[in-house]
Amino acid sequence: MLLTTVSRRASPRPPRPWTPAVLALTAAGTVVVVPLVNLPFLALQQTWGVLQLLTATGWAALALRLLLRPRRTRPTGWWIMAVSLLSWFTATFGGLGVGMLLGLASGSLAVARRPCPDAPG
Repeated sequence: MLLTTVSRRASPRPPRPWTPAVLALTAAGTVVVVPLVNLPFLALQQTWGVLQLLTATGWAALALRLLLRPRRTRPTGWWIMAVSLLSWFTATFGGLGVGMLLGLASGSLAVARRPCPDAPG
């Protein structure tokens, strides 16, 4: 009897959307790193290179919001997808497409996630 019963305690913290947050942070890193590795792409950007930093900052802020407010994953996911689509125009074709695809995957996972009812935020 002792070996068959399993006692589970309630988790002190609600589950957080780690996968979409990590994908959004990876997309932000891709958009920043890809042009720096290939210097001809950096030369093509000229002063518009600030836009890729703003895009990466937006992804990072939204990834942080996913972790801090797990009940608000749907609107945050939509914002992540909007930033992903904008990155095609602002951040070297969305980090050569990789950052945009990672951002779209992150946003779609966040939108599809069912929030935990007892989660704060």
